[in-house]
Amino acid sequence: MNVVLIFRILVILTIIGVIPVIASPEQNLTAEQLFLLMKASVEQYNTIDAKMKATSYQYDFNSNAGRELKMTRDIISRWSRDRSFTKTVQTSYSDTIASEDHTATIIETYVITPKYSKRLVETADNRTPRAYVKPFISLEQEQPLSYNIYTAMWDLCGWPEEKIKLDEATVTLDEKNNYYTLKVQGDIKNGPWIVLYVDPAKDFIPVKKEFIAYDGTLLLTYECSNFHQMPNGLWIPYRYSWFDPRMNYGAVYEVKEIRVNEPIDENLFDFDFPLGTIVIDEISDLRYRIEDPNAPESTKSTIKDLLSEVMAERKESYLLESKDTLVSTPAKEEDLQSAGSEAKELLGANKQSPVAEIVLGSIEVLPTIVLVTPDKSEYKLVVKKQDSTKPELLNYKFESAQMKLSSFKNFIETNDELIVKVNILESHTGFIKGVLVLQFAEQEKPFEITFVCPPLSVAI
Repeated sequence: MNVVLIFRILVILTIIGVIPVIASPEQNLTAEQLFLLMKASVEQYNTIDAKMKATSYQYDFNSNAGRELKMTRDIISRWSRDRSFTKTVQTSYSDTIASEDHTATIIETYVITPKYSKRLVETADNRTPRAYVKPFISLEQEQPLSYNIYTAMWDLCGWPEEKIKLDEATVTLDEKNNYYTLKVQGDIKNGPWIVLYVDPAKDFIPVKKEFIAYDGTLLLTYECSNFHQMPNGLWIPYRYSWFDPRMNYGAVYEVKEIRVNEPIDENLFDFDFPLGTIVIDEISDLRYRIEDPNAPESTKSTIKDLLSEVMAERKESYLLESKDTLVSTPAKEEDLQSAGSEAKELLGANKQSPVAEIVLGSIEVLPTIVLVTPDKSEYKLVVKKQDSTKPELLNYKFESAQMKLSSFKNFIETNDELIVKVNILESHTGFIKGVLVLQFAEQEKPFEITFVCPPLSVAI
């Protein structure tokens, strides 16, 4: 064989062997860097309005059938950053003999607002509806009642972000499947782990999550699939599921209709309790029935009558401190507090409702973390004040060794926006970060907006 040819072959083989060694470190991410990229991806989602079909199964891997249908749900789900609405028509398929108290179909409507949450439970057999009004509950606490598309993508198996120990987490890059695997534990010693399979090609969405006991037992699996890219560029799974291997039980959700980052009328996040509904109101510390305000006085229920009915139906005892007190209340958002106050006054109560108050004048800038990609340089920040006045921007600066702020346009006065143009330097190959500092006249402490970009070798 020609000596020159042999030399060329050796050079090629050397290059092939060296390239992975050189490229691999640039693709590696720390747990903190990967988590920042995930958070930047999360903040791209502002509203999700969807209709879905969910099916729950009991799995039997030893039978030919493989699984048995247990429940179906038709779901309307609306989500935004500060409020959520879910209406579910749930039908159960039981293999036991139906009892007198059994009802196959339950209709449940659930709302979270910045001030309170309310829930309505109805049945298809016209039983008395039950409603529950509670003080403000954060959206992070919503998942037990509403497993929607947003939680399917971004919920960390119910763990609050502040409980995740990133300093002890491990990250590996699966080059064959092209995703990062993040294994992280919470703040409980010998507690469970979660494993996130994060896809950089899908804006760093965890496409699969595993909840694992400290001894290695798999407790729960969550998976997103059949991804569609929306016209605005965002990714949405049209199918997601969860599975409990201990119980061999799980559910599959299929998206039928969806709108992402399109305005949702605030009225669509609310609903009225129907007439006759018995309301358990924790804000007012009362129980009452929704009455027809036009009905004759003789037909309206008193608190005493109502509680007697509840005790008979639920076999529970309630302490009644006032007799023959009339309660007739609406259930719209603007009326809930006044209705509760009126009822409390009638009952002689004097307790303050624990409703979350909004601090007027506070400024909000969104997103707080921006995902930078090589094919895009211009990014929009929304700046608003709670009292609807316009914030006054005094100064700004951009800090980064590997990104450059090439343009900054202030449109706060006209449409509550800042348009920021950021360019990646040609020398960039690995993970980079930049910080935009905004100083407003009304805020002593400046805002910091973080810009993050993944390694170019895995950039989306």
